[in-house]
Amino acid sequence: MPLIDSPYKPPVYLPGGDLQSIIPAIARVVQGVQYRRERIKTPDHDFIDIDWVDTTSTKVALVIHGLEASAESAYIKGMSKALHVAGYKVAAMNLRGCSGEINHQVRSYHSGSTDDVETVIHHILRNTACENLVLIGFSLGGNLVLKYLGERITIPSIITAAVAISVPCDLHSCAIHLDSRIPFLYRDRFLRTLKQKAASRIHNLPFELNHQQLKKISTFLEFDDYYTSQLYGFRDAVDYYVQCSSKQFIHRITIPTLVLTAKNDPFFTSSCFPFDECSLSSKVYLETPEAGGHVGFCVDLFSGIYYSEQRAVAFLALEARQSHIA
Repeated sequence: MPLIDSPYKPPVYLPGGDLQSIIPAIARVVQGVQYRRERIKTPDHDFIDIDWVDTTSTKVALVIHGLEASAESAYIKGMSKALHVAGYKVAAMNLRGCSGEINHQVRSYHSGSTDDVETVIHHILRNTACENLVLIGFSLGGNLVLKYLGERITIPSIITAAVAISVPCDLHSCAIHLDSRIPFLYRDRFLRTLKQKAASRIHNLPFELNHQQLKKISTFLEFDDYYTSQLYGFRDAVDYYVQCSSKQFIHRITIPTLVLTAKNDPFFTSSCFPFDECSLSSKVYLETPEAGGHVGFCVDLFSGIYYSEQRAVAFLALEARQSHIA
């Protein structure tokens, strides 16, 4: 594992992991990104919406957002814009139920739903002029990217590199940690929309859960125990976390992959820094700057410069050059 010494420094007006996470999330506005929406069918007769940033390029980047976000999230638009400037056609995937419209099936998405990632990849390969596909995932989307790359015996050879940013690669420790923090900062915001979506499906669930029970849920562990695990066939929340954490798949990744996670990420404990797992792979590059927060990495809030975008583009360019030389 090449362990990268990160040059990233946060702006002095954003001290600490919480501010470095929250302020970019609420204050950033990305201009100049024009999406073309494509709706594709899934094997289970549902749909996934992809927001494209079109070019004539045959280099394609699939970008996947985090928990309860979408292609409209500022960090996805920022990365899409940076990749577009770098010459990529960008496919910003909206996970099921995140594109502004409730999906048809009772299932939506979870931290391990790589079947939908595979569906989108196969659609891109079948329907887009693509000679080179790269994957970029943020948070939950980063977990999906790493899990997809490591759990499969083979992946399409056209996938040449990946970047995973702020990855909750140990889901159990993340859930416990977030449940123990000040609730309104992160957990309550996520649970509010998760519970709203669950409530809209409550009469179609294949298990017993009523509105009163759903209302009483106040932690990630409870939500994943009573809802996520039951809906997706896991024994309980812990079984869901164990099976879907990408940490266990990292050593099997066979393409150049950058994992960028800040040491002061307020979502994570030390178990989300996969030093040992990355050491078993010559292809996975781990970069752990001292600061950056969760999906933050702001260089200058006012000019809209973000290290995660600069770093991803630079990493992909370097790997493309090395691949061409080889």
